[in-house]
Amino acid sequence: MKRKEKEKSNAKSNYSLILEKIIVQRIAAGKTQINIADHLNLSEGGYFKVEKGKTKLDLERLLEILEFLKISPEEFFKDME
Repeated sequence: MKRKEKEKSNAKSNYSLILEKIIVQRIAAGKTQINIADHLNLSEGGYFKVEKGKTKLDLERLLEILEFLKISPEEFFKDME
């Protein structure tokens, strides 16, 4: 596999892990998709698309989600490879 392709697949894999971790952390915090959608001023469907990777998650939105879940970025990314 070419280096660029490998880097892209690693990025895609890491992105999927971030989305999965958001879901796990949201559930652990007892929050629903509706709770976070309201906080982000999105429709429930709009936020569902973020969690499923259909809509790209930008850094600002990720930080807003973490703030809502009361998780620091350092804590969130700890133990991620």
